Amino acid sequence: MDTPAKSNVVEKYSEDSGKRQLTGFWFLVTRLAAVSMALFHLYTAVTGPVNTQNAIHLLFALPLIFLAYSCRSRDANRIPWYDLAPIVLGVVVSAYYVIHFDRIIYQLGYLMPTTLDIVFGISAILLLLESCRRAIGLAFPVLVLIALAYAAFGQHLPGVWGHGGFRWDDLVATFYLSPTGVYGSLMRTSSTVIVIFIMFGALLVTTGGGDTFMRLSNAATGGMAGGPAKAATLCSAMFGSISGSTAANVATTGVFTIPMMKKNGYSPRFAAATEASASTGGQILPPIMGAAAFVMADVISTSYLEIIGAALIPALLFYLAIWMSVHFEAKRLGLNPIPKSERPTLRQGLFNIETLVIPLAVLITLLVMRYTPTTAAVAAYFTAMALYLFSWRSPGSFVDRLKSLPAALEAGAMTAAMIAVIIGSVAIIASVISLTGLGLKVSSVILVVSGGDVLITLLLAMVVAIILGMGLPTVAAYMLAASVVAGAFIEAGLPNLSAHLFILYFAILSGVTPPVALAAYIGGAIAGSHWFRTALTATKISLGGFLIPFMFIYHPPLLGDGTALQIAMAVGSGVLGIIALAASTIGYFLRPCSWLERGLLLAAALMLISGQAITDVAGIALIGGLFAWQLLRHRDAVGAPARPTPDKEPAR
Repeated sequence: MDTPAKSNVVEKYSEDSGKRQLTGFWFLVTRLAAVSMALFHLYTAVTGPVNTQNAIHLLFALPLIFLAYSCRSRDANRIPWYDLAPIVLGVVVSAYYVIHFDRIIYQLGYLMPTTLDIVFGISAILLLLESCRRAIGLAFPVLVLIALAYAAFGQHLPGVWGHGGFRWDDLVATFYLSPTGVYGSLMRTSSTVIVIFIMFGALLVTTGGGDTFMRLSNAATGGMAGGPAKAATLCSAMFGSISGSTAANVATTGVFTIPMMKKNGYSPRFAAATEASASTGGQILPPIMGAAAFVMADVISTSYLEIIGAALIPALLFYLAIWMSVHFEAKRLGLNPIPKSERPTLRQGLFNIETLVIPLAVLITLLVMRYTPTTAAVAAYFTAMALYLFSWRSPGSFVDRLKSLPAALEAGAMTAAMIAVIIGSVAIIASVISLTGLGLKVSSVILVVSGGDVLITLLLAMVVAIILGMGLPTVAAYMLAASVVAGAFIEAGLPNLSAHLFILYFAILSGVTPPVALAAYIGGAIAGSHWFRTALTATKISLGGFLIPFMFIYHPPLLGDGTALQIAMAVGSGVLGIIALAASTIGYFLRPCSWLERGLLLAAALMLISGQAITDVAGIALIGGLFAWQLLRHRDAVGAPARPTPDKEPAR
């Protein structure tokens, strides 16, 4: 059951921060529209997509956003008359595309746009900008406007940044009608794959998956040092993998985990930073990951199964980095485990776990059997629904469970609608970058500055990805960064998959990187800590995540590319490097570290990045030497007789 604190935080800080609280007629209209969208996509996932799938997807999404999100705060509980125009127009612009689909696509009508095409094209662009502003804030629409301005007026810029110029009607036709525009391949991915996975995640969460994750995490880790922080790490990893939203993950799980960590003795800042870091990593954790993984599969023309296979080891290393950071912090502070009376037993933690495990097993099995991601997700969805409805251990009666399904359908459709308008806007930016050659220009600059050096190229790309991702949802952050810097990686000779995973990591890590750091901002608000200090601490905890992309670039076996022995050796050196890095940043290994010891641990971690045998051996030897040194000092400290303490003076 939601607490008032939870409801307030989710409402204020999640990606649904402008969402209306409707009642009565408009509540029913919104729910009916959302459920209709969900049922349409479930139906087409089973029977196969229709030719106009992309346009119908956005036909549902645009009106839903204008129904659910207010233009102004005073309209939070009502739909004013002036909002009816964008609701209706949101239907019309996509319905027009559906009606004229044959002319536009099969007769190449996008090359010869009519006046009405241009009118509806401009309307679609404006609607996408406003829908994004309402749903995720002003930053992203401003980026789209900058891209549009560059396409329209970039011919007046001097030097390499200028382009040949385009007519307005050609630009609008490209964005609205062409196969690379709003209704193009990116929207196809959203309308056929992403929407089903989002609905699957929403079903698991709405039917009690979050509570199950929390119980299981506390049962598994509560008896360890720093148990609450480890429970937060484990819970946020599981929840984040199916939720697909860093902000929603922090806001939903943080209201439980952050107070628990504070009660155990962690500082408010460290508790908030731990939750922010763990929630951020959920979108790189298989088997579901976030929506960006499906977009990546489309962009680099590879299978989703190959992406999650490559992402598994780096994601586990990312969570090992967070786990060891909270472990060393607990040891440094001398924190105790959660009292046995306050944590669930393992049996209680595993109660009803089959409603989560079996659907995920179905999903993974079908993916391994080379079924399409859509087919696998649909099968997992209906498996989860059947288990929830018919399991005697599910909460409530059968009728109560049946009544809760529309809420799950609505939650999935609303998230899918948000992703759809983001992807539609991203398609505009991607079209501008492609038309103007901006991506090639930025890549050329990066290569010139780096002089062809791979490490400098990676560092420059990291900075660009973090800057472009600040304050943006993962899909938008990844697509922007990939459009701009992926070309530099390809020119540097890096494999496509590892280059795009590198970009995805830093697009996600922008959520904890100052000066924006949305995940840290939400966590800090829940914990009552300053957001900037929380972001700095989250960056420190997530520092392993900043090194892991460099590790898998230099250690391809970390992406599963190699023999079993090569993979095992790469994983072993990666684990040691991550542990050394966490010990260095926290300042504790077997005992508190001096600044010299911290510096040597950091050097050892960096040595284990390059993938060369000599540096790996040197790094391992350095870690082993420090381990032995601290072990001896620890034994000496334990064996030394306690110093007598003088008697306290009597109080005067």
